[in-house]
Amino acid sequence: MKNSKIVFFLMIVITAIYACEKDEICLEENTPRLIIRFYDNEEPDKFKKVSNLAVRVEGIEDYYLDGSISIATDSIVVPIRVEQDFTKIELVLNGNDLDSENDNADFINLTYNREDKFVSRSCGYKALFYDVETSFETDDDNWINSIITVETPQNITNEYEAHVKIYH
Repeated sequence: MKNSKIVFFLMIVITAIYACEKDEICLEENTPRLIIRFYDNEEPDKFKKVSNLAVRVEGIEDYYLDGSISIATDSIVVPIRVEQDFTKIELVLNGNDLDSENDNADFINLTYNREDKFVSRSCGYKALFYDVETSFETDDDNWINSIITVETPQNITNEYEAHVKIYH
């Protein structure tokens, strides 16, 4: 009788161990974002910080918030739209200060080919962006002087290095 209780208990423990699913935690990279570095137009090898920058991606209602954007920064990371092959980004110089009179908005346009890649069950899919073309809209008061992609053709498949250089 005592042996049957031990065997029964062991069977329950073994069943419980094998019946549990292992926890899946997504440790893979997600969809990469656009990394923009800001450079001095007069000294192209030197970084130049932008103060009070506000960033908005068209199609997303609010401004994109990142702690580094609201202070003076020489680089930002911006999400790319994954549901279409075009992203329009508004960069507003002095957009984070209280005086809206001094805001100066410039627009960057990205066109690209997307590829959805299955990562894992826990991570799902991520989008990769190929043949990215970057341009900016000119107006009478651009604070951006020029834009250069780091590589040609530009592919955005990770967040390890800058993708776009903006000279101002």
